[in-house]
Amino acid sequence: MERRAALGLMGLAPALPPFWNTKRANADFQLDPSDAEDLHRIYRKVAYSYDERVVYWYIQAVRMGLVDSAFIPFWEMHVGFMFRTINLDEFSFRNKTLSSIFYTDLETGKLLEVFKNPLTGEKISVRQPGLRRGESWYDLAKQVREPQKTEGAKVSVETDIGPAWIIGDDVWVYGDTSVRSEPIRHDGLLLQVNDWSSYHASLKEVADPEVKSANATRNFVDVNTWPTWLNMGDRPGNYVSRGIGRKSWSLDGMPARWRQLMEDNYPEAMRDIDGAITG
Repeated sequence: MERRAALGLMGLAPALPPFWNTKRANADFQLDPSDAEDLHRIYRKVAYSYDERVVYWYIQAVRMGLVDSAFIPFWEMHVGFMFRTINLDEFSFRNKTLSSIFYTDLETGKLLEVFKNPLTGEKISVRQPGLRRGESWYDLAKQVREPQKTEGAKVSVETDIGPAWIIGDDVWVYGDTSVRSEPIRHDGLLLQVNDWSSYHASLKEVADPEVKSANATRNFVDVNTWPTWLNMGDRPGNYVSRGIGRKSWSLDGMPARWRQLMEDNYPEAMRDIDGAITG
């Protein structure tokens, strides 16, 4: 996650899109995940918001190395995303985001400063991701990004919304991002980032026009190439994390350990999350 700009998350809408003002938007309405417009509505309401509140997401995960099909635990990750959404039109919105990620020791729970790499034996100063602000923009079908240009590499990005599934009252929707940077020169290194988020919510909430941001949970997996600061060189393997998370609308909904890490490292941001988001 720390190798890409944090994906924007959000919360500010001056007026609700027409969909939410129609008679077909009620708790009995069955959204169609195969319809592009309904898919967008599901994704925005489950992953983000249709109202002005600051929305909070946490992810608790374990970072691992994957070598010869075996997973090797490295450290814990405590992730927080805080965001506001700016409504642009019925199927377009922009996010202002604040993210904070902390790596902690698996045994002591303390902020990790030095990591002894079990694959190389080297002791390395840990590059903590820190506190970041960002913005992102979504259209009907994807997160829109400026074309990436990297000298000496060919870059491709995939940010499509969905797919989604409805089974009974369960709604699942994917929100994935893939970035691939292929070196043009023979001495360059391949960069691949795969961030996979699986969101879950209640159909009753998602289809209810009175609910502007549905209660939701999240399963997160990423499968990436090694970050340069781990000094892996061309060693075969992958940089992988696996975690779970939940959406809320206040700091009280965030895990106690993440809140303490924020207090210890970014007390000013903790005192004014809204101001920290907007900068």
